Parts: sequence; structure tokens; C-alpha cells
Amino acid sequence: MNKLKQALLIDPRLAGCSGDMFLSTLLDLVENKEPLDNLVKIINSNLNTSFNYKFDKQTKKGIKAGKIQIEIEKDIDFNNVIKIKEAFNAILQKLQSSDEANNLAKDIFQTLISAESKVHGKDEEKLHLHETASLDTIFDILGTVLLLEANNFIGAPILGLPVNTGSGLITITHGKVTVPPPAVLRILEEKNYISFSDEIKGEMVTPTGAAILTNLVTKQITQLPPLKIEKIGYGAGTKDLPDRANVMKIIQIELEEDSKKHYLSMLETHLDDVSGEMLGGIMPILLENGALDVAYYPLIMKKSRPSWCLRVICEEQDASEIAYLMMKELGTLGVRENRFGRYELERSIVSKKFPIENQIVECRFKERMLDSKILGVKPEYEDLIKIRKITKLPLIELEKKLIEMYYLEDEHCE
Repeated sequence: MNKLKQALLIDPRLAGCSGDMFLSTLLDLVENKEPLDNLVKIINSNLNTSFNYKFDKQTKKGIKAGKIQIEIEKDIDFNNVIKIKEAFNAILQKLQSSDEANNLAKDIFQTLISAESKVHGKDEEKLHLHETASLDTIFDILGTVLLLEANNFIGAPILGLPVNTGSGLITITHGKVTVPPPAVLRILEEKNYISFSDEIKGEMVTPTGAAILTNLVTKQITQLPPLKIEKIGYGAGTKDLPDRANVMKIIQIELEEDSKKHYLSMLETHLDDVSGEMLGGIMPILLENGALDVAYYPLIMKKSRPSWCLRVICEEQDASEIAYLMMKELGTLGVRENRFGRYELERSIVSKKFPIENQIVECRFKERMLDSKILGVKPEYEDLIKIRKITKLPLIELEKKLIEMYYLEDEHCE
């Protein structure tokens, strides 16, 4: 039986995410304010600021959620990126957190700065921030990382569902912009994070929220995998939304460790108007664009027309891109998607050299393993063809000979 390991699942599908929503949700989940209290003291003593926070519970459309509110009497008085970076790093050094936590905090902060730099077309040293030049930003990023570290979530798997960005127009320092705003778009693009909008009006993802989300998540998912729920945290946003609770949730879960089951997507479409050449041509295109396996087989469609079923196996996160590629390349009107689990052996590729027919040849082998024990090996086809040209041996004989030599070499090594 597989062991279970602790993990987190971030769900920003309902109302997006922001820096304070992350803090509120995590604090609701772990119920440990000590790391944030310590952070407040260090910030105030090192940056000559005066701020604090309150944490309470609010009800949003019937859902009870945590809510952090920042109380600032004296804020930082600069918006130059270099000065903000210096302040951020000074606080980080005082926290005495692990290297892994420090690197995560730096990555989140740098993601935010880089996005603003690219949006404004300015080098970082010449960049001035507005909305993100606040104690809020430093507190949100460092507070999130500290809560994760204090509860042993740094280094644990963190799954992330698609994020709801909202829609419409908002007003920022530079005027009106569409939602999601430019910095959020840049972060989602750079991190290749899946987003959507269900036409809820307003900004549902802030730049700080996007930077935290995209750096925390170790694996993006579009559907829930098999899991065991241990605890749920809800964090409230500031607005009251008309048709839903303005909350995000983070779920503490248990996942199977080293599971042999891998969840994939299977894409299928029926084709009755393509030639054999087109079918043969689409296979390498799909494989080059992330498909794990491509197959097609004949069938009879409506009106008794002979046709083909094109079937593609791919990772879940690649499914939409590959489906659109199938429609673009073949003109099919639709592609069906099914999610399935596949039990898999462990696999690895090793390279070995052998003397054959008075020549030294090199061949890669695919090893199939279960619980780290080798069940079988197979020479890579491309290497088999190359060696056949050198040795002139029949393929079936050559394959058998290479496998025998693989096992003989391992016996000698022992």
C-alpha cells in the first residue's frame, strides 16, 4: 500500500486571489498567528514604520472565512524598486528562515518586479511602483512564506486549480485598464498559468496574488485528483460580490506517495474527410507539441461513411492546446476529452557500450522497474537501427544479442 504525504490544494476558481486573501486563507487554515506577529515586529523595527494587523472571521454569502486587515499609521515612503528590494532583503535576513523559504520569497518578489518592469518597458533600477509599493506587499509575501514554513508546507506538493481573473475595466495610477490588468497578464503569461473569466465584473486577481499563486503551485490541475481532505481554510476578499462568496480556499490534503497511477487526458475526434497523407502528417506534429501517444483506427460513422478516429494521449495541462492544434490542422469541428488514470512502471534510460562484430557500439536501453527492481529492458529503436547498419545483423537477432549483453555486463559488475 502506498504511503500518504501531506500536500496543499489552492482553489482560486470562485473569486480569484490577492496577497491579503492568501494570508487570510492560510491563517484560517493553520490558526497560528505567531509567525505574523514576529514579522510585524521585525518590519517596524527595521523600516521605521508603524503598522499592525487584525484577524477576524467574516461571513461571505453564507461562508465563514478568515479576513486580515492591515492597519498602517506610518507606511514606507519610497516607491523606487531598488529601495524596496533593499528593504525586502533586509527584513528577510532578520527572519532566520530556511534557505528554501528565503528563495521562495525572493522568487515571488522578483516575479512581481519583473512583470512591472516589462509592462512599463523600464529597467528595474529606473522603475517606480505605485499600487505594489506598500507595506502590504512585503507583509503579504513574507507572511505567506512564513506561515507555510511554520507548518511544514515548504517543499510539499502544492496543487493549483485555474484562477478566475474577473472582467471589465478598473482604474489604476496610469488610468483605466482592462481586467486582468497588464502586470497580472504578464505574470500569468510568464508562468504559463491557466486562467479564465466567467464574466464576474471587477479585478479578481492582483499582481501580488498572481505572483504568490504562480510561485507556490508545483503542479497545475484542471480537475481534482483522488485525495483525502484533512482541513479547509477560507480567506475573504474585501468586496461583497453580487452572485457569489468573495472567498478563496486552500485545502490541506493527503496524496499517495510514489503512486503508480498517473492521470492523463485522452482526446478523440472522428474524421471522414482527411487523406491518409494528412493522418500520417499530423502524428509527428502532435508528438512535437506535447502528445505522449498518437493513434488512429478505422470506423464507420453516420450514413455508413468510412472514417477514422484520431486518439491522442497527453498530460492534462496540455489538453486544451493540443485539442486546438487538432482542430486547426485538420479542420475538425470538435475534440472530445476524457480524463483517465494509467498505472505505470518506473522507467529510465541508460547507455551502454559493447563489442559486437569486432566493433564497439553504444546503445541506449529503456529499463522498466517496479519498486526499483528491473523487470525488463529494451534497446532504443533508433540505436538499434544505427547498430544494424554497422554490424549488418538482422534486427531480431541484434535486439536479442544486445539484451543478453546488457544482463551479462550487469552480472560481471556484481
